[in-house]
Amino acid sequence: MDRFWRIAAVVSVVVALAVNVYVAWDSSLSFMYDEIGTVIHGRTVLGLDSPQLNTPGYYPGWGVLLAPLWLVTSNVFTFYKMAIVVGLVISMLTIWPLARVAVRLSGVTPAQGVVAAATVMALPPRAIQADYILSERLITLLVVVATLVAFRLHAKPTYRGVLLLSLLAGLSLFSHARMQVFVAAIALWLICLLVHSLLVRKRQVALIALVGLVATGLLAVVANKAALWFHAQLVPWKFIQAQGFVDKVLEASPRFWVNTFAGEAWTQMVGSLGVVIIGLVVVTAMFWKELRSRQVGPAGFVLIAAGSMYVLSCLNWGTEYSLFTMEWRRFDYWIYGRYIDPVFAVLVLAGVCAAIQAVRSRVVLVWTWVIAAGISMVTILVVAPDAPTWAYTTPAHIPGAIPFWWALPDGQFPQPGPIPSFTNDNRFWLIATLCALVPLAIWTLLAALSRLSPRLSSCTGDRARSVVVTALILVLGTTASAVADVASDEFHDRFDHATPVIDDLRSILAEHPDAVVSYDDNCPRRPPSMNSERNWLMWWMLPTVVEREWEWGDDIVFSCPSGEPAFVTGAVMLRERPFPLATVWIMPGDLLDSLRVSGELPAVARTVE
Repeated sequence: MDRFWRIAAVVSVVVALAVNVYVAWDSSLSFMYDEIGTVIHGRTVLGLDSPQLNTPGYYPGWGVLLAPLWLVTSNVFTFYKMAIVVGLVISMLTIWPLARVAVRLSGVTPAQGVVAAATVMALPPRAIQADYILSERLITLLVVVATLVAFRLHAKPTYRGVLLLSLLAGLSLFSHARMQVFVAAIALWLICLLVHSLLVRKRQVALIALVGLVATGLLAVVANKAALWFHAQLVPWKFIQAQGFVDKVLEASPRFWVNTFAGEAWTQMVGSLGVVIIGLVVVTAMFWKELRSRQVGPAGFVLIAAGSMYVLSCLNWGTEYSLFTMEWRRFDYWIYGRYIDPVFAVLVLAGVCAAIQAVRSRVVLVWTWVIAAGISMVTILVVAPDAPTWAYTTPAHIPGAIPFWWALPDGQFPQPGPIPSFTNDNRFWLIATLCALVPLAIWTLLAALSRLSPRLSSCTGDRARSVVVTALILVLGTTASAVADVASDEFHDRFDHATPVIDDLRSILAEHPDAVVSYDDNCPRRPPSMNSERNWLMWWMLPTVVEREWEWGDDIVFSCPSGEPAFVTGAVMLRERPFPLATVWIMPGDLLDSLRVSGELPAVARTVE
């Protein structure tokens, strides 16, 4: 059987790699804020000129990691493809520490741990991120490695181990502001370790925990200040990503929290094919044993980290504005998964390990079904009727639920909507729920048969159930990721389509590298879309830096038909536009004269007389 699991380990890694590559194939940049606003930090760390963007702010860890790519290419389209490859490498590298976590948490063999880890990385919450250059891949790796270090630290406390854990906490915060909660979770776990050490009079361990607390605090402060410095180089205002969070929470109604707490739990259930619930039950049972021995160990670390991020995400989106009163209605806010997917990976891992170990405990299975039924009923009966299932959806924000995009309604319907059925406009909820429970149902059925019918023991024994259920999770999970990729590709198709005029401008700037390009947003009735258009244009024009505001003497100005360049005698407006409301002006001067002489001036719509 050991040989079987070694072969299965190789196969599962190949499958995980294949589905991640499949998802990433032909992807293109889609987030004019999250992606551009993060990776552009890499230019700052290298001392390269960078445009000032319009974003609420993003922490720079992922951008700094990708910084060497800017030394290889200055073409943003090539940079994006290379960044996608780096993301794939990180995803595959995550399998190793995740497998080690599986061995320490669940007691599976190393080969079985690899199978479990590869399966986790093949499921939609992780695989769909291969389609984007978001920071989630790096965050997932840091969370998993931090978890492994915490496990080792609990087994053998050392200064080296606790300092490494503190460093990982700081790096995670440097990679995203929301990881402040993860840092706090690590600090809380170290406090528990400190208290337990004092109670049992292990002064050396207590000192190690205390050093870890101090180091975690100091490194968190350093990481935060460094991240804010990077932010200030790109954005001419303070970091506002988390602005007003406390006020939003205090003003929110508990009724709104029902929606997000149930909706996000449902997304995790659906995205893991129900496996996360098994993992939650198993880890909670481990934690109970830890508490009975008056300590908070590995299971406690997992629950504290996952629970903290879960609460943060639910409170963040559980407001009247996010759920009900936004002019631009968002469905993904109701079932947001992106914030908590990295930390919930360990709970999903515990569930897959339980499948590999052929767990058939009545207590575990009963509690799993109780929790699954509770989440399903609250979501279907309470959340679904109120949720704007028809509203805007971003696949990267709800990767666990996006495999069921095909069940979303074609158009808007009045709210509150109907209770989900197989045929009405809210069918998405019911279909996704029932599909997610299929592996649990088969798992439970095989466990019951092995108990009730000795004659079937050869078919439903531990080994058979282990192989069947684990293979089912892997196959269904990779299939779900492949199906979800269709929705992700459609999302990509809406963005990052540089029009021919962009190619013309890039060619012109390659021939005239000294040309000055700027942006003018002093337009009558300035539309909100100009914020995102500015970011796109600044990205597309790199390595030429588009100046934030135009000045007399600039060569090319992005503006609008009635912007300030329209009043400069001799300025020409190109016929082709990068966006419906955006225009390109070639200002009078040496560049315009050169383009006319060489015949390289693109088609002109009008010239200012």
